[in-house]
Order: sequence, then structure tokens, then C-alpha cells
Amino acid sequence: MPLIILVIILADLLSVGFVLVDIWLWKEWDRYRDTLNNDYAIRCFYGAIALLLFIALGKAIIKALLSKRRKGEEEPRQVEPRKRETLVRPDGSHINIEHFGPEGGEPLVFVHGWNATLHEWYYQRKRFEKDRWLIFIDLPGLGKSTRPRNRDFSLSKMAGDLAAVIEHTGAVNPVLWGHSIGGMVILTLLAGKADGDTPRVKGIILEHTTYTNPVRTIIFSKLMTAIQKPVLEPICWILIALSPLVWISRWMSYLNGNSHVFTRLLTFTGTQTPRQLDFITRLSTMAPPAVTARGVLGMFRYDVTKDLPRINVPALVLAANKDRLTKPEASHYMATHLPSAQLVILAPGGHQGLVERHEEANAAASAFLGKLQS
Repeated sequence: MPLIILVIILADLLSVGFVLVDIWLWKEWDRYRDTLNNDYAIRCFYGAIALLLFIALGKAIIKALLSKRRKGEEEPRQVEPRKRETLVRPDGSHINIEHFGPEGGEPLVFVHGWNATLHEWYYQRKRFEKDRWLIFIDLPGLGKSTRPRNRDFSLSKMAGDLAAVIEHTGAVNPVLWGHSIGGMVILTLLAGKADGDTPRVKGIILEHTTYTNPVRTIIFSKLMTAIQKPVLEPICWILIALSPLVWISRWMSYLNGNSHVFTRLLTFTGTQTPRQLDFITRLSTMAPPAVTARGVLGMFRYDVTKDLPRINVPALVLAANKDRLTKPEASHYMATHLPSAQLVILAPGGHQGLVERHEEANAAASAFLGKLQS
């Protein structure tokens, strides 16, 4: 989402600031030790040590302070699939596909959110892999998927990849489940705007997503819309140009906990466990900044507002009452304008409701899937 760009910049500036202050403290210690100001030098020394430890280990403190222990909660982790394969696309990108569950079962295809990987679906895999054929993909440039040679990160390109994955796997009449940009990819596909044919699908689950340029449905939407061209787009191009340096500062922000703070504020509501917060933050940190920026530039050109009434497919729209990246109003709009849609609001929930409120989200999805079979 576009706000991610500003968050990356702020978190990384803070991380660089920590390093500069630490260097200054070391210099002050070296300058004033064994002088009349030796007490001051000692304070600088201890301050430098404390700040250095925070820079290296701060995430442990931050994630504990910002999260909640949930008794009996299973913690997310990366799991090896039953089968993994790679789909080579005409643009040179390799799309990673992972399979879980019985291949002869009802196909359920998952498309993750931006700055994440297919591993964000941990709780959905656990819930549905026994009875259904689950197909997960990494979007281009993320996870084990590679970047297109033509640097095309448009929603049409991603929708074309999704169509190609459905054809490649032989998934007949699947249900598509998308989170955030994943929902946008699905809507782009069904609106007939993909680079390829539109497959027949049985139903769609749209979780924490939107129908138009995300700056219009995010918090501070008027401000974000106003600064898109003069501020956000130039920042994206700067991130692309300086991607290796920014990625180093991204990992610094992960280690010192800055990234955890912003992940908590933007995507959770405070009931997530420390491990859940760290898991999602780490997935985001793994995303190359250039890929993040190009995806955001692609989202700026996304809009299926006029196409919603033509997408006559059973739909479950999952929203969250405290989603700051896609406000609930966007979900209400989609549920109203899609011909056959129902709306479920997770509460309390944020943009990572699929993790924080996974039991409620999975229960709503299970009920929806049951109706499709009846």
C-alpha cells in the first residue's frame, strides 16, 4: 500500500539516526576520557553501549511491549509444501507455486498482500489443507518468485500471472482468495483487464482490499491523494534507485524494532502475539525496496470501480473495523456494488486480520465455501 513507502522512509531514517547518535557517543567518550570531564565520558560510554545493544536487539523488547500473549495460540512459521513448481512467464519472471492438501480436492488459490510472501497464509493453510487442494503463489519479485525483465509490476501483469497459474495447475473452477493487493489482482482478472484470458472461477474471497487506487481508501485519504504525484511517486523512484542501501537500513529497522512499531500501528490492533508481529514484520523486511516501490507505482494506476457490477461471481468481502490501509468503507462499497457479495467485518481487526483474527476469518471463509458447494 502507498503508506508503506512513507513508513519505510521514516523507520529507516530513525534507524540511521540511532547509528549516528551511537557514533557521536563513542566519539564523545574517546574525546573526554581521562580528562576533567571523565564522568561525562563514562556516561557517554554506557549510553553508547546501551544504544548499540538496542540497535542490535531492540526488536525483542519492542515486540514484547506491543503485543499480547494468547494462551494456546499456535504461532506462524514457514512450512515446506507438498509440491513446489516454477512457472516461467513470457516477461522472464519465474512465478513460485506451492501446493498443499489433496490435489483432487476443491481448488483454492491464494494471492498474498504486497510486501509479503505466500507464507502469510499460515493459518489458512492449517485450516483448509485437509480437505482442499490449496495453491499458493508468490507475486513477482517477492518470496521465491523473480522480477520481470521488463520491470512490469502492473496489476494487469499480476492478474495475467494468476490466470497462467490457474491454467498451468489445471485447477478447474477454483475459488480465489486475495489479501490486500491480492484482492486487487483478482478483481483485475475478473474485470477482464489481465494480460491473458479470464478463467472461470467458482467464487472469490476479498480480504482487506479495495476497488480503486489505494490512496483513495486509506487513512488520511485526502492528504495521500494530494501528495501522490508530488511526493509519493518521486519517493518510489528514489527507493528504486537506492534499493540496495535502503534494504540495509530496512534490516537495521527490523533488528532495532522500528519496523515492528510501524507494522503494529498500521496492520494490527494490539491483540497479536509477539511472534505474529515478528513474523509479518520479517516478511515485509524481506521484500526488496525496488520491488515494493514498483508495486506501489502499479497500484496508483489501479481502478475497477466501473467493472464491479459486471463481476457476477459469488464473493465474500472480509473487512476489519480498524483497518488503516484499506478502510472498511472500501469493503462496504465492494459488497454493495458486486452483484453477489456478502460482507463480514472482523473486530477488533486491522490489515492483518488474516493473522490476528484468523479464527474468525477462517470461519467466515469456511461458511462461504460451504454455501458454494451446496
